[in-house]
Amino acid sequence: MKKGEYFLSFIEEGIFNPKYEDWAGGRIEVFIDTEQYNIEEIRFFCKRTKEWDKFRSEYDFKDVTKDELDDIRKLVKKKYYKVPKE
Repeated sequence: MKKGEYFLSFIEEGIFNPKYEDWAGGRIEVFIDTEQYNIEEIRFFCKRTKEWDKFRSEYDFKDVTKDELDDIRKLVKKKYYKVPKE
């Protein structure tokens, strides 16, 4: 895969539960040049932290390689997707 084959866009969704007021939730949409719509959505749900803001700033509206996309999937699953505790 060539550099820039995948384009990332972070989409935040509303969280209506007040106990998660300081959390970020949504999806990272993954696009390729040959498709009109996203080809994948990577879900995130995590505390808003400086670390999260830095990660989002680094990749939002950016082109990435396949290897970078694979790393992002793993990182989001490990660090930026927490199952809410009821």
